[in-house]
Amino acid sequence: MTNLFPTLAASSVQGPTIFLAIGFLVGVVLFVLGFRFYREYRILEDTPVAPIRSIPMGLVHVHGKTTGEDRLTSPLTGVPCYYYKVEVEKWVPKDKGGEWEKIRTDSGERKFRLDDGSGNVLVDPQHAEYNLPPTFRAEVGPLKHSRHVDPSLGVPGPSEQDLHSYLTGDVSSAQKALASMGVPGANALGKVLAVGQKLESMGVSLSTYRFTEHCLLAERDCTILGTCAENPSPKDEHDRNLLLRGQNEKTFLITSKTEQQIETSLRWKALGLILLGAAILLGITAVALHSAGML
Repeated sequence: MTNLFPTLAASSVQGPTIFLAIGFLVGVVLFVLGFRFYREYRILEDTPVAPIRSIPMGLVHVHGKTTGEDRLTSPLTGVPCYYYKVEVEKWVPKDKGGEWEKIRTDSGERKFRLDDGSGNVLVDPQHAEYNLPPTFRAEVGPLKHSRHVDPSLGVPGPSEQDLHSYLTGDVSSAQKALASMGVPGANALGKVLAVGQKLESMGVSLSTYRFTEHCLLAERDCTILGTCAENPSPKDEHDRNLLLRGQNEKTFLITSKTEQQIETSLRWKALGLILLGAAILLGITAVALHSAGML
């Protein structure tokens, strides 16, 4: 019995300590991310746009049109692009409302060229940070119905039936995985998924989903802040440069937004994250001091 009280006391202290440690870590991460966005903002603002034909080795800021034959087709809008990202979220009801829960993310990217009229350069987008406006966004289900397609695409966008088909394609993969498991209950669960898939294919949505697509469109204006290096596989004497993420300078931003839009976006992101991180750190410090009887 005498050993019980120290154990209870230790456990009562351990809970708040873990909470404070997690809160402190979150505050530090947000604070660091804020300064990272601020650094990108300052680099973008302080690095002038250079003509592609005369870009030097190292960090460069270039602007032009995306070109190249190795194109992708975006999954939802079906437009030619060099990068796409599709996020599917599900509305999960809670006691006082609900929240969006991400259930699926699909993405793809290809190398492309950036042409500003003075010349063109090959871009390897691996590990790039994309900042792109949505080409498509829709909410489909019994609770919400809305859709927006970028009018500059000139396409109607996917129908509700197309969205259900896109979603149930993932269910088919789940059914195959369950069938291969051969464990008790797998067949029954597979039948439940099959019923849900059938209803979804008929346009009867059992839940509310949000679809968002971002694309780096072909033959569109694009701004890149990245590192210029030597192209290891040049096609000719005019193909000696390559834009990529540098080994020392990690800044590698690809955006189709205007200079003013991207600078404003980075500035507000930086300010918001720095203030939020500082507020969390101050709050955690105040709680820790109060718990220690120093405040």
